[in-house]
Amino acid sequence: MERVAKDGILSPRKLLWALLLLLAFCEFYQFSYFVSTLLTLVLIPVSMAWLGFFPHTPLVLKREYEPVLFLLFWFAYSLFSYVWAVDRTLALEYCLLVFRYLALFMIFSAAFRDRRLLKRFHLFLTGIFCLYIITAIIEVLTLKHLPSSRMYGRNYFIPTGPFYGENILAAFMMLLFPFILFLSKLYERRLVKVFSSLFVLLFLVVITLQGARIGMLAIGAVLLWYFAFHSRAKTIILILLAVILFSYAVHLYFPSATAFVWKIFKREVLSFGSERETATMSSIKIRKQLFVETWDMASNSGLMGVGGGNFEHYMDTDRQYRTASILNAHNWWLELLGNFGILILAGFAYIYLKWLYLLYLRFQRSEGRERYLALMYLISLVLFVASSALPSSIRWIHLIWIYFAAVNSFCYTDKLL
Repeated sequence: MERVAKDGILSPRKLLWALLLLLAFCEFYQFSYFVSTLLTLVLIPVSMAWLGFFPHTPLVLKREYEPVLFLLFWFAYSLFSYVWAVDRTLALEYCLLVFRYLALFMIFSAAFRDRRLLKRFHLFLTGIFCLYIITAIIEVLTLKHLPSSRMYGRNYFIPTGPFYGENILAAFMMLLFPFILFLSKLYERRLVKVFSSLFVLLFLVVITLQGARIGMLAIGAVLLWYFAFHSRAKTIILILLAVILFSYAVHLYFPSATAFVWKIFKREVLSFGSERETATMSSIKIRKQLFVETWDMASNSGLMGVGGGNFEHYMDTDRQYRTASILNAHNWWLELLGNFGILILAGFAYIYLKWLYLLYLRFQRSEGRERYLALMYLISLVLFVASSALPSSIRWIHLIWIYFAAVNSFCYTDKLL
């Protein structure tokens, strides 16, 4: 009777899970920044109240010490940077962002202590990836965009999904790509293989339309590695035949659309070589210059950073003439260095590299389905480097800290499948 009462339909535990699921969906499918912020503000006191009702529940487990200590130090350092920041309002805004990262990481780390939730989280990520693709295809076909998009109200074919810009969508589709790619290895059914192959193909079409060259290079490398080491010759032949038949069918019924996609694909591929030779300011040259400007900025601050959120303020000088008026770092690692200096960059790099190491060990020591689940997380985390270099900034995309909470929990949790 006691268990029924505790786990009933309206039990506090299930209500909290429902709120967490809703918040995770709103962060990953960011149709409303206001709604996700409101849910976060609600869940912080709710989670604290939960700890009050269940005092034997630890606030932080040993496996969460290092990431939480890093986030606490980052928050304190961000507050301290208020002292030397030129624009102190921006410094305070960044403090609030880091506090939100900390809250999300701690709340979802506590949630992922439940093995049942962590066991199914890869399915949630797969579902979100498919939702991104479906939204993007609808945008391409209808030329209509969500209110959260910068394309809203414009009849333009480039998809942005639930995000503001196309590069953000490309970045997080790329981050979640391994979960759909290895889905057929977890569930070896013909229908799953067809489903997985279809969404991989659609993803390649979408990222080509977006012109995300960093994403195209990274995904191309992953696919080559996948076909070389994780596919049999028979499977590769069947996939190639399926792609050819699918492409022919699309060309037969939608010839103009096929020609359009192929034209964009050729343009993007040819641009890899031409960009290096052009005399104009290309994206490659801009990114190189952003690295130079960031290092110069950090060096002038004694490697302490210019203060939270002040990177753009310092770029809004004569520096912008050397970066084609680009003010954002367009790289998460450079943003950390420019705003907060070497200490915060090194702290994040340490946490990131440790996760990679633990996932690699998990992959090496696992067998069967568990091995491919570890590979999903491992390749996804590797792709974070490329994903974080696509948008102008990922500071407002808080879903990454829910993802990091899952990665950290997976690193320290025994066999799930």
